[in-house]
Amino acid sequence: MTVIAALLLLYTLSIALLNKLFSYSTLLTQQILDRSSPLDALRGILATSVVCHHFITTYYWKTTGVWSRPDSDLLNNLGAVPVSLFFMITGFLFLGKIYESHPNWAKLLSSRVRRIMPLYLFVFAALILTTLIKTEFKFVHLGVLAKETLKWLIFFGASFNGFQDSIRMTAGAHWTLGYEWIFYLTLPLIAILFRKNGPRAYLLLSLLTLALVTLGFYNNLIKPSLFQLFFLGFIPILIKKHLSYAVPLLQGKGAAFIATILIATALFQHEEYSTLQMLFLAVPFAIISLGNDIFGLLKNRGLKSLGEVSYSIYLTHGLILYWAFSTFNIFDFSKAGVFTFIALLPVVLLVVSGTSVITYLFIEKPFMSSNKNKTKPISQSLSTAKPTNI
Repeated sequence: MTVIAALLLLYTLSIALLNKLFSYSTLLTQQILDRSSPLDALRGILATSVVCHHFITTYYWKTTGVWSRPDSDLLNNLGAVPVSLFFMITGFLFLGKIYESHPNWAKLLSSRVRRIMPLYLFVFAALILTTLIKTEFKFVHLGVLAKETLKWLIFFGASFNGFQDSIRMTAGAHWTLGYEWIFYLTLPLIAILFRKNGPRAYLLLSLLTLALVTLGFYNNLIKPSLFQLFFLGFIPILIKKHLSYAVPLLQGKGAAFIATILIATALFQHEEYSTLQMLFLAVPFAIISLGNDIFGLLKNRGLKSLGEVSYSIYLTHGLILYWAFSTFNIFDFSKAGVFTFIALLPVVLLVVSGTSVITYLFIEKPFMSSNKNKTKPISQSLSTAKPTNI
């Protein structure tokens, strides 16, 4: 059996186990249970796929000394494809909010702060403590420390206190939050495209963000092509509003088969985040977001519960991987081989998922609760659409 086959087999078995275990959880509110959005379950699969990608990347890092793209396109895309789909989900949800409504920009932006920042700051604090222990509390120059801290606060951090491996404590996953925030902050400007002018203060904020992003383009800090993913997430909304007769077809088994084939094709693309890969993913994303549960897979309660803690899974798994294999050194990379390491994947996924339930309940959820009882966005009505009510 090859490394890839062994990893995929154990990942599939782990997902089946997690689905079973999480089916008994009480994480889902009645509102989530009442809606039938396949995106809820999809998020659980996407987040755990990223864990699987960074899990095997950790092995090659510890055995070669270099954190780099895996030689296998499939292993690499276990990280790239989920990130692409996460960006599409964001575009679907938030472009949907401004398509047929006039959002309260203050509430929208504050809701994003409450949703993203508490857990991120918690992970950053854990990263700081771990780094200081690794560097024996020997501080670098205050100016360097301030610059490093600022980079982490805007989601582009790498080292901390001069320790180059600090970025491994998030597995580098935090970079996506920078793109998410750029998208959120430019939403008022994007709204103008739909003739929905926002308050001047928020338009000015969008223009300032756009100016900073432009500087990032020229300094090779930001890849403009990645923003296409957010806009591809808008396609299902256009289909629902202007091609509603096509929605029942997209919810059928034929569409589910097409979605499966296209996702598999995207997973074997050599160039991640290429325009071609984005297009391969845009079609299945539209199919899923318009209500196709892919032969019943995405209606499992366990996967939906796993999706509820997907942000915690995504953001905390780097810490757990680093603590396990670089701090406590639970695996001897000099003696045991890759197949022995891969056998630990189910344990890692169980620990990450269990930890994520705790961080969700005690860090994420308390800050999210104040954002309830908001008007239901267009995106929710789209994701719960049924052929009979179109």
